[in-house]
Amino acid sequence: MIIVVGAGICGLAAAYELSRRGESTVVFERGEPFSELSAGLARIFRIAHQRPALCRLAMAARAGWQRWESELEVGRLLGSEGFVAAAPPEAIATAMTEAGAEYSWLDRDQIQARIPFVTPPWPAGIFDPLGGSLRIRRALSALAARVEIRRGHVVSLGDDGSVRLADGTVTRGDQVLVCVGAQTPDLLGPLDVELTPHTRYTYQGADATGAACLAAPEGYGLPLGSTGQWAFGQPIPEPTEVRALFPSLVPVGQVDCFTVHAPWLDAGGDGWKAVRRGRVVGFVGNNLMKFGPLFGELLAEAACGEGLPGELNPV
Repeated sequence: MIIVVGAGICGLAAAYELSRRGESTVVFERGEPFSELSAGLARIFRIAHQRPALCRLAMAARAGWQRWESELEVGRLLGSEGFVAAAPPEAIATAMTEAGAEYSWLDRDQIQARIPFVTPPWPAGIFDPLGGSLRIRRALSALAARVEIRRGHVVSLGDDGSVRLADGTVTRGDQVLVCVGAQTPDLLGPLDVELTPHTRYTYQGADATGAACLAAPEGYGLPLGSTGQWAFGQPIPEPTEVRALFPSLVPVGQVDCFTVHAPWLDAGGDGWKAVRRGRVVGFVGNNLMKFGPLFGELLAEAACGEGLPGELNPV
């Protein structure tokens, strides 16, 4: 039996892939599935990254989202809105060119055409046509329905695959995958990870359906599927310059989140790290959601073998 700890995007994707391979798998989750770092209706998908390797992996992940759309039979999971990197670092264009990814440059007026309710202070941006809004809750609900999830708070692990729960129960897996996000160091020890809070606001006003996703120095924004609402994540609660970006929109809700900081992330805050200790594989990173199907395949491969796929520790 393979034990997966954590029912967020990485844990559920891995458990689903393992079940497709015929492996006996159980997921332990201390609370409600996908209620912590994986909470929310939607996330941004983008090819645009600052490293060619991540651009290539994002293209592979996009194929995975298309596969999930077919297999899970829950409708569209990846929108076709596109993604705008406003005031982008030069590294994005360089990385996308090297990876063979399609993109185009936008001026200020073209940015506003892609996101009509935004008042853009940025003179230029990059448009990633393969980006879009991921229907995350729809995807995670479908994955959760296809794997075995047990309520249980894992408090310690042994390199031999033993798993101890808060109620004193001990079980053992042939392999254990740890996918608990912010709590990963609690189970595996220091991983050079620091968490800082940020807030994701939900706005309504002008219809955001069809607007492109956005990354800018002020934060990141995306349409929430077909709800007509717009979400924007920012490190400082309601700074004046952020509100000025969306003069026609009104905040109607918020989610308090965490962002991972680590020396092994790139300049854009993207990346991940995997470690193996005996029969235990731990996985943690930042901006992981868009790679979900790919991580499912890679973590399943790690659980079925003795090493780690190179893509789980990209250079």
